[in-house]
Amino acid sequence: MTLNLRTTSTVLPLLIAITGVIAPVASHAQLARSSGLSGELSINSAIGGETSHVMMSNNVSTSAPVESIEEFWLPLGTLNYTFGHNSQQQIYVGSSRNDIAVGTFVLEAGYRQQFDSGMVWSISYLPTIVGEAIWKDPYTSSQGLQLSEATGNAYRVQLEHIAGSPLTIDMAYGTREVNNELSGSDLFSQHTGQLNRNADLYYAKGSLTLPVNDQWMIFPSAIYILDKAKGQAIANQGAGGEITSLYDFAKHSFAATLSYMNHEFDSGNPLFNGQSRLDQKYSGFFAYEYKSLWNIPALSFISLTGYNATDSNIAFYDTSDWVTSLGMNWQF
Repeated sequence: MTLNLRTTSTVLPLLIAITGVIAPVASHAQLARSSGLSGELSINSAIGGETSHVMMSNNVSTSAPVESIEEFWLPLGTLNYTFGHNSQQQIYVGSSRNDIAVGTFVLEAGYRQQFDSGMVWSISYLPTIVGEAIWKDPYTSSQGLQLSEATGNAYRVQLEHIAGSPLTIDMAYGTREVNNELSGSDLFSQHTGQLNRNADLYYAKGSLTLPVNDQWMIFPSAIYILDKAKGQAIANQGAGGEITSLYDFAKHSFAATLSYMNHEFDSGNPLFNGQSRLDQKYSGFFAYEYKSLWNIPALSFISLTGYNATDSNIAFYDTSDWVTSLGMNWQF
């Protein structure tokens, strides 16, 4: 699927390959039922779309929204090797169900350890397997747009249920590298440095696990993102929050997440009369799982639906994208 063709997202390359659908509704669940290999594999049929602005001529005031829609297959999976006393250590590649429950899709490989208190700490590496398609210069006319690629890597540390408490901390550092970065060169070559999208990225998230009852849990979170782009008009910092609700009933599991972020940019944009950019980002994500499909305990039906929107004070940066999928998941 090709999204975000105008620019790159302000979120880390952190954001994670799916394996299952919904985090188990348990505050201190074991890493695995037993030592050894375990994992999940899913195949999904998906459709997604994006609406973003491109310029109709070599003038930034002539931008217009353009929508693209694409159908694709989404094979996903995770593989774990659990070992140690009481199966409290694990090496993994893929993604945790906790990430999927909030609509976060990234591939990661790492190590985690669980303590007797229920606390889990983990460290992981998140590589770029397939670069994100973007424009070399998003500010040129639609006839002159040329595809490039954004890549990056990230390093992540998580502390879950710290000292047995409901508090979880998630932190990451990453990079964004745009091949043949030419932003603004077609219009104002003297300003290209201010629009450079290459960046160091920092991410921090704190969340609480709040059980309502044995079947229902709520996870409120606060998020901070620092995008230290080389271009001052692109560098920004964002703050916001999200709330996730997980509900498990009989064979049915549901996860719903709503989030909001506010991004303030460091400097005025030279292409828009020096106006400083302010973005408000909204997103919603819903996941459903029907377990023991056809009475096969390891097989389940899964469905994912997500929507993101950016409302900027500079209309050129307004975007929206959505995705929905249906598939099957196999646990082993």
